[in-house]
Amino acid sequence: MKNNALCLLLLFFTCEVLSAQDTGSGLDFLNIGPSPRLLAVSEAGTAMLSGPSAMYSNPSLLAFEPSGSVDLSYTLWISEVGNQFAGINFRTNSRTAIAFGVFSSKADNFEARDGPGPASGTFSVSYLSLAGSAAYRLGPVSAGFTLQYIREEVFQFIANGYAYTLGASAGLLDERVRLGVSVNNLGEMEELDTISTPVPSSWNAGISAAVLEFVSPGINEFPLLLSVHASYSKPIQEQTSSDFAGSDSLDGYLNVALTGEAAGLFAVQTGYRFGPTERPLSFGLGLILEPVRINYAMVPFSTGFGTSHSFGIQYNF
Repeated sequence: MKNNALCLLLLFFTCEVLSAQDTGSGLDFLNIGPSPRLLAVSEAGTAMLSGPSAMYSNPSLLAFEPSGSVDLSYTLWISEVGNQFAGINFRTNSRTAIAFGVFSSKADNFEARDGPGPASGTFSVSYLSLAGSAAYRLGPVSAGFTLQYIREEVFQFIANGYAYTLGASAGLLDERVRLGVSVNNLGEMEELDTISTPVPSSWNAGISAAVLEFVSPGINEFPLLLSVHASYSKPIQEQTSSDFAGSDSLDGYLNVALTGEAAGLFAVQTGYRFGPTERPLSFGLGLILEPVRINYAMVPFSTGFGTSHSFGIQYNF
C-alpha cells in the first residue's frame, strides 16, 4: 500500500511538472503536429494537404493527395521531449487512399524518489500511437477515418487504449479552395494504475485557399504561389495538459497561416495561434527537390521555455 501511494505521488508530480512546463507531454502529444509541415502552420491543417501526417489532422485529405509519399520527422520539443513520426500514404486508385503511421513522444531522466534524500534512479515517460487511415473521394468531396492504438508508459505503469478520427473535405473552384471538418481522437485509455488519462478529443473546421498564383514574364519564368489556411478547434472534453493554461479548457481557438512556394523549389510558412497559448507563432522552410522535400519548422515559446525545432524529409512516389 505504501509503495502504491508513493508511485501515485510520483506519477502525479511528474504529470504536474510536465503540464506546467508545457512540454505537450501526456496524451496532449496528439494535439502537436507530428511533422514540420503542420507545426510550421501552427497546426492549421484541417484543410491543408500535408502528406501522411494528415491522418492525425484530417484523414479525408489523403484522397486529395496527387501521389503517395513517405514522411520521416523528428521534433525536439521543449524540456528535452523528443517526438518522432514515420508515415506512408498510398493512392490505391483515383478515388481511394490509405495510410499508416507511427507517432511517439518520449522524455528521459526523471528522478525517482521514495523519500527525502538522493534520487534512487531515473525513469522515462513515453507515449506511442500506431495509426491506420483510409479515405475515399467522390467528385469534389472526400471522407476518411483514422484508427489508433495508443500506449502510455510512466515509471512502472503501462496503459493501452484506442482513438479514432473522422474527417470530410471538399475541393472548390478547381481545388483552389478546400474546406475541411474533422472530429479528432475520440477514444479512451485503460487505467494507469488507478487513473485513466483522458484522450484529447476535439472538433475542427478549416479552410485553405490559393490567393495568389503568379508567373513572371520572360524566358526565365518564376512561378509564385501564396496560400492562406485557417482552422478552428474546440475541445470536446477538458484537457488538463495543454498550452492553453489560464483559460477554460473547453474554449475554442483559431489558427491561421500563410504559405508560399517559389519556383517550385522553395517553400516558406508561418502561422499564428490565437488564444492564451505559450506558442503563438511558428515558422517553417522547405526545399523541394522532386521527388524529395526537406522540411524544417521552428516554434518559439513566449515565456522563456525555449524554442522547439522540427526536421523532416518527405519522398513522393
